[in-house]
Amino acid sequence: MEEVLITAERNGAASSKYSNDKDEKIIGLEFDIFDKPVNIQVGVSSEKTSLADIVPLAWSISAKITELTVEKICEEGGEVPCRLGCSSCCGYLVPVSVPEAFWITERILEMPEGQRFMLQRCLPAAKRILSQRPPKFLTEQSRDILSTGEAERNKVANWYRQLKVQCPFEYRKSCAIYGLRPLACREHFVKGSARGCREERGTAEVIEMPVRMLNVLGQLASELESKDVETVMMPLIPAWYEKNKQRGERKYPAAAMVERLGEILRATTESTVFSF
Repeated sequence: MEEVLITAERNGAASSKYSNDKDEKIIGLEFDIFDKPVNIQVGVSSEKTSLADIVPLAWSISAKITELTVEKICEEGGEVPCRLGCSSCCGYLVPVSVPEAFWITERILEMPEGQRFMLQRCLPAAKRILSQRPPKFLTEQSRDILSTGEAERNKVANWYRQLKVQCPFEYRKSCAIYGLRPLACREHFVKGSARGCREERGTAEVIEMPVRMLNVLGQLASELESKDVETVMMPLIPAWYEKNKQRGERKYPAAAMVERLGEILRATTESTVFSF
């Protein structure tokens, strides 16, 4: 029997794994975005769960935050050109949180020829990355791109861009795993024009989201595992997954995971000043 763990509902739409647990607990996650209250009801199993199982909930919360952010920009006369089928940002460095690295890999491996698909897509890009020398501070000080300062993040981004490594899951200028794309992609929007993204005519400014669930999820995983915050470069996920399978098999109380996610989220939203 398939074990079920966390289900979420927002505006009547379910998002997550299945739940058949008669002892399911309902947890309400409440927070404000641009002074608009958001309330997400989460059904949580009494069983323990893995890091990966929190991902659909994080994606659902992220979808609401980005939706409200884009709405606000458009209401103020701005234009957000980001659409399904645009691949202008697919050459950027994509950091993937630990829970997402497990969830995405596990879902792809469930597909027919999933392992072959993943290796064929990621191996050439991974070889190119590993054959180059990353900025010294990244290898010596931190495995997490997000925890570095802005200057250091820019150095990493520029180093990656110079490698000219396109996302391994881009196919004919579209995302081959769009439904499984990580938070770094889900939360990347620009204000301006699509031509500006392609460095043609016009301008494109990256939108700073009021809350990035990538950071929230990274902090949660860090606390649960008692490790430093860690992210994985998108093309390196298959190799990382093989090395860290045991971490993905560990179980944690589902209710405690959801409650702590909510606490981190609320603390982040309360300390953020929104401006565009």
